[in-house]
Amino acid sequence: MMDRFLAMKVFARVVESGSFTKAAETLQLTAPQASRIIQALEAHLGARLLNRTTRSVSVTEDGERYYQRSLRVLAEVDEMESELTHARLSPKGKIKVNMPALIAKTSIIPALPEFFATYPDIEIEMGLSDRQVDIVEEGVDCVIRTGELDDSGLVARRIGNMGRVTCAAPTYLDKYGEPTSPDDLSEHIGVNYVSSNTGRVRSWDFQVNGKTELFDMKSMIAVNEVGAYVACGLQGLGIVKGTRFILEPYLASGALREILKDYPSIPRPISILYSPNRQLPHRIRVFVDWVAAVFAREPLLQCER
Repeated sequence: MMDRFLAMKVFARVVESGSFTKAAETLQLTAPQASRIIQALEAHLGARLLNRTTRSVSVTEDGERYYQRSLRVLAEVDEMESELTHARLSPKGKIKVNMPALIAKTSIIPALPEFFATYPDIEIEMGLSDRQVDIVEEGVDCVIRTGELDDSGLVARRIGNMGRVTCAAPTYLDKYGEPTSPDDLSEHIGVNYVSSNTGRVRSWDFQVNGKTELFDMKSMIAVNEVGAYVACGLQGLGIVKGTRFILEPYLASGALREILKDYPSIPRPISILYSPNRQLPHRIRVFVDWVAAVFAREPLLQCER
């Protein structure tokens, strides 16, 4: 099958140079190859495009019309390729992402100035929630999620692990005392967390003798948002269990005190998910890579325990 785009390029070069030899050299072809390509083009079109003599080549009336049209087509292709090349080097467009609010506020948003400095032509629309988002249904490009993942058919890239800590405000511990093992929790009050996906209160998990055991806590209040959860703990409304990355400033200041240190919890994995598209747009790929780099440089988001 004739490569009509190549034939168009060869024809244009012959017209412009007035020579098969010169045209062939610019396209890394031989003169006989260039001649055969033009002959096949003329046969395909059913028209003579060039007048040939042993000393010169000139364009016919049909050839002139074809040449002018060819210039427009070739210019359009060059412009399209240039735009795509530029997009690879400097991606642009909108990215619609979804992530937990606390991750956005503590990790992603503070680092965004560096992202926009590198990729000024990308626009981000950020949704904040802990719920499971249907990427296809809601038109979202990628999501950041914590915890073990269901088999959703999405590409899941692990970008970190959030170590967890159990703690309480000094006011709570002064009033109720400090538990020394998970079994003591039956005599204590916890701030419970309601899963946005299931609508149910999450159980409390601890490593006891190398195995994960689940406990249910009495509570005065249950919430479904991490910021409110931490606020409840700071007010002494109960024991809280959360990620060390979020709670570390309060532990450092003494606003919260770590308890049950001998009974850790398995870190919660952090993943970024996106559709399994082999032709993933470059703007999304660079965003995913950038998010992974942001998490990689934060030790408290790379905990092994």
